[in-house]
Amino acid sequence: MSGEIKKSLKVLVIDSHVLIRQILVSIFKEMDEVQSTVSLDLKSAQDIEIEIDRIQPDALFLGLDANSKGEIQLVESIRKNRPELPVVIMAPLSEKGAAITLQALKLGAVEFITKPDRNIGITLSKRHFRKRVIPLTRIIGELNTDFLSASKSSERSIAEVEKVLDQKTQKLSSSVELILIAGSTGGVKELYQLISKLPTELSTPIVIVQHLPKIYTKAFASDLDKITELNVREAQNNSPLIPGQIYLAPGGYHTVIKSDGYRKVLGIHKGPRENKNRPSIDVLLRSATQAFRNKMLAVFLSGGGQDGVEGAKNVYEAGGKIILQSRESALLWNLNQKISEQIPSLDHHVTENIGSEIIKNLFGKKAARSHRYPVKGLNQWNFSAS
Repeated sequence: MSGEIKKSLKVLVIDSHVLIRQILVSIFKEMDEVQSTVSLDLKSAQDIEIEIDRIQPDALFLGLDANSKGEIQLVESIRKNRPELPVVIMAPLSEKGAAITLQALKLGAVEFITKPDRNIGITLSKRHFRKRVIPLTRIIGELNTDFLSASKSSERSIAEVEKVLDQKTQKLSSSVELILIAGSTGGVKELYQLISKLPTELSTPIVIVQHLPKIYTKAFASDLDKITELNVREAQNNSPLIPGQIYLAPGGYHTVIKSDGYRKVLGIHKGPRENKNRPSIDVLLRSATQAFRNKMLAVFLSGGGQDGVEGAKNVYEAGGKIILQSRESALLWNLNQKISEQIPSLDHHVTENIGSEIIKNLFGKKAARSHRYPVKGLNQWNFSAS
């Protein structure tokens, strides 16, 4: 029949809890895209990998309980042996769940779903799983499989740094007064790489919106803070925007920018979800446009969905600058494709060049050329030639 969706996906569900497996199998049976579903409860990592090789799934939904070091070793082994296989992590909405999920995303897992810790929560959570499982499954075919196959773990490649408490920020002239970074599916891993390479003397505040739930954003901010001399923290209500600081929108809240007399401050609130998200990229960019007009730079990393398209138009129409991660370097280019369709004049940049593009937009082309991807700081560059 014309227009009929072909049943093509073979999905493997692995989780220690039978109710979670039953819920996911029932959801997949309702989906036109899914041809078959296999659910397993396997305790041995070796047995799991044997079953993956036997079943040859198109997608793996892997439940982690965050109570065993062997779980992350399993993810690492799967990513090494089957790098083309999209792995979706299911982990508790807890500090331990956040830690293991972030590790898995760094290793190349494509996304995650939070799951409740207690049995009573599981029995009432089918609606929650449906909201996450269905859209995640539908984007499997849109993932950049070349990028996924070639992607390597950044878990051990980014070193932690010591903070320099008495460091003085250099006062370098820039027309950009705020940097905004937005990400969704695939964005977490890119943020680890990008934030670790930003110059330590950066004198422009940065606000990040990455689609993550509460608890997870706190853990993510703490993790990012370890790999940069810049300070990374969750955004708080009425916190002033300080040059050289990085603020992460907290899960479960919208983050906005407000004018408080002569200064700009952050605000957080639990308004309605926008584009099914809270925090929402559009909410932040809309408020930032009102506060900063053309003195801002927005960076869009890997992601899907609609959240961010209107925000990008707001930034562009206000005269702000936009950097888009390119199709070939992003796990999912769905969002940036929609932005490109609305604003065809925008350039696209591979991940490795985004840092130098930020510097170029802040301080000019010569500053960016003198060091294509900064590691130690702006003091490595010769600004006298600019």
